[in-house]
Amino acid sequence: MKNIKSFKIKMLVCVVTWCLFIGLFNISFALASQLCFKCCGSGVWHTDNKIPCSGKGCRYCIKCNGCGGSGQIPDSAKRCETCKGLGQVHSGKKVCTGAGCSNCTPCKTCDTKGWVGG
Repeated sequence: MKNIKSFKIKMLVCVVTWCLFIGLFNISFALASQLCFKCCGSGVWHTDNKIPCSGKGCRYCIKCNGCGGSGQIPDSAKRCETCKGLGQVHSGKKVCTGAGCSNCTPCKTCDTKGWVGG
């Protein structure tokens, strides 16, 4: 009976130790990322600012190319100063209408991702 009790305690210690060990690796990976500058962490990019986003299933929303749809980018990434994190640069005198603006060109500095480095 005493052997069974000590075996259970040893197993419990092993399981708790293993969980803590795995948890430490998961925490470090979670802290090594930040929200995407282009989609603000949503993972989707609304392409027409004239029409409001209807939420999930919006036909004007596409997967964000800045983060690949995950909403997370590397922690060492910095916001592109050329496009201010939008992935596009506005040229012309007309006011920019956002993602679907006809006077915007893709940002060459960040390759339309909205961030550099990382």
